[in-house]
Amino acid sequence: MKKRIAFDLDETLGIPIIEGSKIIGFSERKGMKDILEKLGKKYELVIWTVSKRTYLDKILKCGLGKYFEKTYSWDEISCNWKDIRKIKADYLIDDSPHHKAEASKFGLENFYIVVPAYGSLEDQNDSLLWVRLIQQILL
Repeated sequence: MKKRIAFDLDETLGIPIIEGSKIIGFSERKGMKDILEKLGKKYELVIWTVSKRTYLDKILKCGLGKYFEKTYSWDEISCNWKDIRKIKADYLIDDSPHHKAEASKFGLENFYIVVPAYGSLEDQNDSLLWVRLIQQILL
């Protein structure tokens, strides 16, 4: 059985492209497709977002859907922090350190990979840092 990797959506994988009040695309991070394809050969990939299901479904139609075997939105699982045990994930990749801090209370912090947020100063200075952080642990 493959290990399961959960990805946060917004600012971890990229950001939506919005025109007026409509989502017209998804601005993916540099290296996103490559890292998802590599990880997908070794792991089961899922998305876990705090966004609503309707929003997630629109983003998945922008091309992300093919990489993920299962998706979770806050409509299905709302909680104070993303506890990987709730979705039977082995790791969570997220731009928010909040979830890792909460996980540390249960000795699970090593299973949370925090990457710089897309568009942050750290990301602007090194747009592939997030990929290297993931590779160091998972590949």
